[in-house]
Amino acid sequence: MQLQLFRFLMVFICVSLAACATGPKGVRITNGGTSATSAQPGEPIRDLSAADIGQRIIGKTFQYTRSTGNGFVTYNADGTFDYQDDTKGAGNGRWSVSGSQYCESFGQGAQQECGPFRATGDAYFAANTRLVEMKI
Repeated sequence: MQLQLFRFLMVFICVSLAACATGPKGVRITNGGTSATSAQPGEPIRDLSAADIGQRIIGKTFQYTRSTGNGFVTYNADGTFDYQDDTKGAGNGRWSVSGSQYCESFGQGAQQECGPFRATGDAYFAANTRLVEMKI
């Protein structure tokens, strides 16, 4: 009798563990009971034209990441931007577009950096800055 009970418990434990091993793995984030991740495939990376760049950034706030810092930036129609860096504090800079090149300088006297302005979904790579739009 004890041997049968032992065998039953061992089979039950093995089946229970096997069921756990085949379930979802990792952390799941939900949004109202559904997955918070998009079922749509990612967008290909593409360069934006001068007109598209202005339309995408003017009047909007982004979280930025650069090799020299990170924080939040808001772009103005007059070619300026205001930023709040996580370590350096508040400041302003200038941005411009010439042909296919996007240029920016963070702060007074900062060297201007230029490069392509690329987009994929709601993330952008602008010269040497990665931008993600803040949707409030």
